[in-house]
Amino acid sequence: MTRLCALEHAVGRSVSCPESGCPFWEPGGAALPGRCAFEQLDLSGRPEVARELLRIRELLESPASADAERESRHLFHRLLNESEGD
Repeated sequence: MTRLCALEHAVGRSVSCPESGCPFWEPGGAALPGRCAFEQLDLSGRPEVARELLRIRELLESPASADAERESRHLFHRLLNESEGD
């Protein structure tokens, strides 16, 4: 069964989840299957958050330089800090 990417779905696209090919994928273990770090996050009505996470994912997937990696980490931490108010 193919699962859809929750982030892509939140911005109105139907794209298969890349699972272990995604930096947001949490690998499973002996007792639990792998899962998306954001599959439990309700992104309905919050496409801007999903777009920002997709942008961060893109940066994490192919950091062209140390600057790109630093920027992606900065964006990720900023997003986490902003979400604390929700």
